[in-house]
Amino acid sequence: MRDYETVIRLFRKMGSFCLVSHMQPDGDSIGSLLALGEVLVKSGKRVRLFTPAAVPRKYAFLPGSENISAESGGWEEDAAAVVLDCSDLERTGYFKEMIARSAVVINIDHHVTNRRFGTVNLVDPQAAATGDIIFRLIKAMQLELTVSMAECLYVAISTDTGSFKFDNTTADTHRAAASLLESHALNPGMISQRIFDEYPLSYLLVLKKVLGTLELFGEKKIAAVTASRDMLEHCGAQVDELDGIINYTRNIEGVEIGIMFFIDRGGEVKIGFRSKNIDVSALAGRFGGGGHPRAAGCRLKGAYGSIKEQVIREALLAVVSPPDDLAGRRG
Repeated sequence: MRDYETVIRLFRKMGSFCLVSHMQPDGDSIGSLLALGEVLVKSGKRVRLFTPAAVPRKYAFLPGSENISAESGGWEEDAAAVVLDCSDLERTGYFKEMIARSAVVINIDHHVTNRRFGTVNLVDPQAAATGDIIFRLIKAMQLELTVSMAECLYVAISTDTGSFKFDNTTADTHRAAASLLESHALNPGMISQRIFDEYPLSYLLVLKKVLGTLELFGEKKIAAVTASRDMLEHCGAQVDELDGIINYTRNIEGVEIGIMFFIDRGGEVKIGFRSKNIDVSALAGRFGGGGHPRAAGCRLKGAYGSIKEQVIREALLAVVSPPDDLAGRRG
């Protein structure tokens, strides 16, 4: 609890805060950003909310989402920077330089690969989501949980646990979710429908194209798909609509590692990893990335073909090597 107390003291001491989360924002980053922002506003603080990309449309129903800015204008140089759900500052994109100039940086995260870049680091890899940590902070501060905070935190926790299916789900996760549901009689069916079961037509069109690239490697223990900016534009889809498609690779019977390549502009390839039993955070770490043991990613510059060959080669090593050996092996 010492780290929680340190963060709470800073929340009470400082007068203004700039909250920022990561590129390709998800339910945990948006829900945590909104809930903590409301906590600080209700505590009489000046607060600005930022992400390096627009709020995905499926989270736009969350109260306060219209106050999140994807532009750096309005950043207060004398404010404390609160970085949420980011394992390293690279994931904050063009906000990295502004964060680096801040006298106080509060790093709140649950990724095991977090690099402890903050003045204060509240990092709990045992937490199912960053929203879980924000929930505990609110309880520790003995503040009233509003209906909007509860809804945002429920979305944060439910999305980062895959609707309570992933193995980061614990008894404590369910207790936190139950407390959020009980606090203001939220409707979990309606929330789940919005974030897990409703898709624009463009999503299904791009899903069809991406699944058409499916390849299997290593005696069908590795499955990989490829998406691109061109595919998105052809289908009229946004980049956030790729969220979750990678899980189709991992869900194939017999597959141990699922991989998704995204060919972006400027010679950059983004790679996502999912697994059933293998620590893919170590695999992502080999390429300067990070994440969770079962869900991780990285970004590489270069030719797609060469990058794909390197990544598949390392993934093949991962499925035949004990996890403890992975960090020290070179392909």
